[in-house]
Amino acid sequence: MMRWMFSVAVGAILLSGCLTRQFENPVGSGEAPDPHVVWDAETDHYYLLFTRGKEVRIFRAKTIAGLRDGESKVIYEPREEDVILGAIWAPEMHKAPNGKWYVYTSGLVEKGSVWGPKRLFILESKTSDPFDGFVYKGKPDPDLYAIDPTVLTWKDGRQYICYSEVKSKPERRQVLVIRELENPWAFGSRQAEIARAELAWELIDQRINEGAFFVRSPDGRRLFCIYSGNGCGCDDYALGVLEHTGGDLCEAKNWKKHPRQLLVKGNGAFGPGHASFFRSPDGTELWCAYHAMRASNPSRKGTKRWLNFQKVEFDETGYPQMGICNGRGPHEVPSGEQ
Repeated sequence: MMRWMFSVAVGAILLSGCLTRQFENPVGSGEAPDPHVVWDAETDHYYLLFTRGKEVRIFRAKTIAGLRDGESKVIYEPREEDVILGAIWAPEMHKAPNGKWYVYTSGLVEKGSVWGPKRLFILESKTSDPFDGFVYKGKPDPDLYAIDPTVLTWKDGRQYICYSEVKSKPERRQVLVIRELENPWAFGSRQAEIARAELAWELIDQRINEGAFFVRSPDGRRLFCIYSGNGCGCDDYALGVLEHTGGDLCEAKNWKKHPRQLLVKGNGAFGPGHASFFRSPDGTELWCAYHAMRASNPSRKGTKRWLNFQKVEFDETGYPQMGICNGRGPHEVPSGEQ
């Protein structure tokens, strides 16, 4: 009898362990627009940041399923002395060659509408552990109206930032600009506009290219810049692909825009976009974290956007493959997740 009860208990534990190997989209009990996810082997945690407007809050967990509702900590709140008044959008956290983490984001600098002028600003971690807190480092350009910064660290340690610059003349639009960094918190002098809305699928709603993120092919030979096109409240908000064709990163001619979207609506997810990409805990897989609406939004007005995850495949040439949103699931978790 005791042996039978022990066997049943062990079986239940194994079954429970098996069930934790899957997750369902969307993840978490609340919305998570503009999600940025990273796995850190040093601390053995996933970290999540997303648009919260009134603050920068960092979440951490051991699993992607528990990330949105995991342990969290506020690392920055708007301060008048910083001339950051709110509407903080799309924070990202990147580790620099100096071993510290840096948060890149943007915030409102004038009282009024959340759609008013924004400036990029940067936070620096106190230690190599993001949960030990951050300090404000400043604005790399006090006059630049831009949002959605992301960072690339090149093979030789040089760093580049890509952001969506907001232009108002001759018409309002957002373009992608890449710029060298002098150090993790200061711009260098060289820059180039590498993308603007021009393809038919990008022109369904507004003229926007935003939410860039750099991705390398598995062999490291190809470099892509994944971005979002259209307005974020549009069902057809989607991921597009730029590719570096070689040479100077700060030369517009060295970037090619591919005509087809990388990820589009489907399976109950609408307007998928503003993605980040991260390696699985064992380093063998590339995963995408993106937001999507749970219902069609024909009015294109602001609505809730939820956290979704999807594994990225690559074809034989090293080009990324995603296609249609993978939907609710269940789906297998990233490789190496405990």
